[in-house]
Amino acid sequence: MGILSVLYTVALALTGVASAAQYCDSVTSVCYSETKAGDLYVRVALPTVEKDPFDMLMQIVAPKTAAGWAAIAWGGKMVKNPITVAWANGNSTVVSSRWADTRTPPVAYPNATYTVLKGSTANATHWTLTALCRQCASWTADNAKTALNPNDTAAKFAYALAPTPPSQPANNASSIVKHTIHASFTLDLAAAKTEKFDEYVAALS
Repeated sequence: MGILSVLYTVALALTGVASAAQYCDSVTSVCYSETKAGDLYVRVALPTVEKDPFDMLMQIVAPKTAAGWAAIAWGGKMVKNPITVAWANGNSTVVSSRWADTRTPPVAYPNATYTVLKGSTANATHWTLTALCRQCASWTADNAKTALNPNDTAAKFAYALAPTPPSQPANNASSIVKHTIHASFTLDLAAAKTEKFDEYVAALS
């Protein structure tokens, strides 16, 4: 596997999270801010901005046995924030943009859009989603706008997963079973900022 230059910057374990780091893919040379959230690796790269709006490069790496599907909630909770749901489909991966107003299964969320990029693969043991997300960094709920702070060194997010895959894995609107694990985690967004953001997007497109 094409891995990795890992420089550990934080050694803090909270709610299923191991540590924050920088991950640089030796094949694509794309560098992300990385954290381990339970069984997942979550990676993000941002442009060099000081405030919203901005797009995000994101990557989720998940073991198939634990994550028939996995999700990242960008506001750190299940309700009223964009949720990225992803899973394996054959040797590729699928991403689904979702939102929940209440503690019920999330529904399609058209405001956040995704472009699946190179490096989105699945094999016998793991799947990886690499995607560009537009409008994951800000959202409106109850007539109030919330935006991620790209200078935050410990932005709070949440993850969830279940070992059972979606009922229709080729369909990004497929129903999913209730999560078996969920927890919060933090990620260093300030370390995710890079002047090479546009170059990274082009290389992965």
